[in-house]
Amino acid sequence: MDLYVQTNDAIMRQIGSKLKELRIEKNMKQAELADASGVSVFTISSVENGKTTSLLTIVQLLRALGHLDYFDSFFQEETISPIAYAKLMKNNKKKIRVKSSSTEVNKNDSEW
Repeated sequence: MDLYVQTNDAIMRQIGSKLKELRIEKNMKQAELADASGVSVFTISSVENGKTTSLLTIVQLLRALGHLDYFDSFFQEETISPIAYAKLMKNNKKKIRVKSSSTEVNKNDSEW
């Protein structure tokens, strides 16, 4: 499903519908979810009907429903492929200046 072609209102309706589905799967009434989440029954009803709400409210409801894992992809750290890492390291290598052999000190000359 391409969320970018949907309006914000349509996305909010889908979120509300999903939260209602999760609540029903847990066999919870809105009042029970309200007690568990600290969110009012009125707010739960509004969210389930697709009304605008805060992200905090959604987090509270998902926590009470045991589904904070819905945010997992949001918090995943990006990984870099081994090939991209090798290219990055190749580009970032500092050039090391090599001394010519004429500047080397002869060990025998420096010892007494």
